[in-house]
This record gives sequence, structure tokens and C-alpha cells, in this order.
Amino acid sequence: MDVPTARTFLAAAATGSFVAAARRVHASPPTVTERIKQLEHVLGARLFDRDRRGCRLTAAGRRLVEPAQAMVRAWDEGCARVALPPRFEAVIRLGGQHALWPSLLIPWLGEVRDQFSRLAVSALAAAPAQLNRAIEEDELDIVFLYDPVQRLGVRVEELAPDRLVLATARPGLDWKENFVRLNWGESASAALMARLDVWPSAGLELDLGALSLQWLVDMGASGFVPERMARPFFAKRLLEPVDDTPSIDFSPYVCWRSSMDEDLAARLVDLAKRGMTT
Repeated sequence: MDVPTARTFLAAAATGSFVAAARRVHASPPTVTERIKQLEHVLGARLFDRDRRGCRLTAAGRRLVEPAQAMVRAWDEGCARVALPPRFEAVIRLGGQHALWPSLLIPWLGEVRDQFSRLAVSALAAAPAQLNRAIEEDELDIVFLYDPVQRLGVRVEELAPDRLVLATARPGLDWKENFVRLNWGESASAALMARLDVWPSAGLELDLGALSLQWLVDMGASGFVPERMARPFFAKRLLEPVDDTPSIDFSPYVCWRSSMDEDLAARLVDLAKRGMTT
């Protein structure tokens, strides 16, 4: 099994579709079909059951997932190390939800660069769905997000307790009159809708992460925001919490591959947690 075939197999396993796998690995559907067919021939085992709805791993296919991930990971790590300047010894691939970069991850990354001078870093900002998929498929080593998905081979830990609270820039006005729906993920939206007696028809939905709070200030609007993120705005009286409205737990989490070096992972997580307390 070569690396392109391993990537193709993992893409089909993750998406449940040869067509979707083709898009993910930038190949044609017939190429995906042929790669899987040849892999099954070499292994002497059927890896997928296929029907009109897509493809599902067989028992043999499920047993191949972890070795295929290890193969792709070893290849990617080898390529990354070969490309590193001599002063670096290792590379870490990290991702973070857009909302967490300004207040947490940018300062944290600066601390990482100071304390781990021989560690090269590849970083990106992305939506939770992309981060969950990337950590599951071993495309990232460590991710920071609000809505983690529990996965085999991925460790998850809360960084600090937080919650979504209703904030307004115009406390003298009924918040339903200037309410804006701020998108913090599907699960958060569902939880808020279940807690509110009335979910106002906002006519506007924003997925701006930390920029949403300044938008509330500038536009004189109301919306649900992470309490920790809002504290500086509350302190300056730019925003005020709305009393007698529900809140929901909404804590940031860190997820990392269990294959990461344990000492490195522990130190990185501890550094992020200390950043949440400052």
C-alpha cells in the first residue's frame, strides 16, 4: 500500500462515499474505485460494502484504519522533518477555531515559540467541523475549539469553564428589538433555542467569532457571546449582560492525538490553560 492509496482509503472511510473521497484526495471517482480495488486485491480482503447510499467499512476495513493512519502520519512527519531548517528537531500541526485566536492562541503561540525554540509549528484557523475532521484523520496534531467531537485516538480536555450569555450594547432597549444571531456552532444554537421561551427572528446571522462583540458595540445590538470574551467589554461598559435570561455552558477545549509525545502534549496543554487564567 502506497501513501496515495492509504490517503484514498482513509478518505473513503471518513466520508462514506467514493465520490466524496475523490474530491478530498483530488482524484477522479474511477481512480478511487481502482485504488480501493487494487488494495483489496493485494490484501485479499473486502474493505468496503457499497450500495446506493455510499460505502461502509467492513470488519477488515475497520482493522486497517489505524495502520493506514500511522503510515500516512509517518510519511507526513518524514517529509516535514526533511524540509525543516537544521535548528528544528520536530514539527507540530495545530489548528484553532477562529474565535479563539485573538484572545488565546496568538499569545499562546508566542509562548510556544519562546519556550520550544527547536519546535517548528504549522498553524491554521478553521471552523469546528473542519478541525474535528482534521484531528480525526490525523491531519492535525492538536486543535482548540468550542465544540469537540469525541473520537478514538483523540484526547479531549476542557481549557477553562465558560458559558454563553446574552449581552447588549443598549441596556435601555428590549433585547428582542435589536437581537442578532451570533453563530457559535449548531449545538450551541440548539441549546439556546431550547432554553429561550421565544427565539427572536433576527433577520441577521453573523459568524465572525471574536469580531462579533465589537460589531454589537458598533451597531448597538444584542446577542449571545462567550462570557470570558465579553469581560473586557463589560468592564468598559461597552456591553452589559442582560439579566433574567438563560445561559448555557460553552467552554473551549483542546484536543490532541494520543500518538503525540506525552510530555510535549502535557506542556502545550498546560501552557494554554495558564493563558486562559491571565
